[in-house]
Amino acid sequence: MKAFAVTAQGEQPAHTDVDMPEPEPGEARVRVIAASVNGFDRAVAAGWMAAYVEHRYPVVLGREFAGIVDAVGDGVTGLQVGDRVLGVVSKPFLREGAFAEFTTAAADGGLVVAPGNLSDAQAASLGHTGSTALTILASAGDVEGKTVLVVGATGGVGTLFVQLAAAAGAEIIATGRTASGRELLAQLGATHTVDYADLDAVRALAPDGVDVAVHLAGDAGEFASLVKDGGMLVSPVLPSPDLFPEQDRLTPVPIAGYPSADALAILAELAGSGSLQVIVYREHPFDRAGQALGEFGHETIGNIVIRIG
Repeated sequence: MKAFAVTAQGEQPAHTDVDMPEPEPGEARVRVIAASVNGFDRAVAAGWMAAYVEHRYPVVLGREFAGIVDAVGDGVTGLQVGDRVLGVVSKPFLREGAFAEFTTAAADGGLVVAPGNLSDAQAASLGHTGSTALTILASAGDVEGKTVLVVGATGGVGTLFVQLAAAAGAEIIATGRTASGRELLAQLGATHTVDYADLDAVRALAPDGVDVAVHLAGDAGEFASLVKDGGMLVSPVLPSPDLFPEQDRLTPVPIAGYPSADALAILAELAGSGSLQVIVYREHPFDRAGQALGEFGHETIGNIVIRIG
């Protein structure tokens, strides 16, 4: 089958032929219709994740996707062939991925039936990004009445997190590079929006410092000073507390957005009811997967999706 993969350590990702994956017990195989690009994919492509997780080459890129169940492994209940699902490839090693014609994922904790009101692109942009947003919110604790700074808020995770934190009662200061991005963040529930580079604007809004800073983009050292003493810095970008700035003053919280059955059910319910908007910036055909990967993070708003099926 066709896939967009890294074939060996140090190689750049490219379209290639790989073996069709077979579902293990507890897994389902999915014919992928669409897959979303996120920061984890960029990190794998650049070789940054080799020190943290086992790579079994060829490593197919892509974590979150939407598609149709094609086959199920032993012991699978609750899903059947033909179900339209959204999900996340989340295994203790890297091999299968979503940038391929087919992939496999855990039926319980990695897949959920996709809400009928979501487009394929929206469904493909919910599993990993939404799980990450939920994990950030849980790590921050009770945010009601607290000031939460979200740096790099216009991406897939940021646009979902702003909505979740606003619903939880947080006062949100969200940063974005473009006027259109900041306008969207205000519509999604941000209390204040500021230019990504304007740290003075954040200081004016929170002169005593913010309670929580969420690091989704850029250099964490540049905005750590905006957090009050004893505050929290949460990051899905920095994998270790040792990498956080000002550790003597702030509580560092590295997180990883691993999916769970409960998280995917919550996300599907919220998105299905219209309480959570999934923002898609642009769709690319499968043969332009490299361009989609390179476009990620460059003043994009929401998610970049690769159309595969």
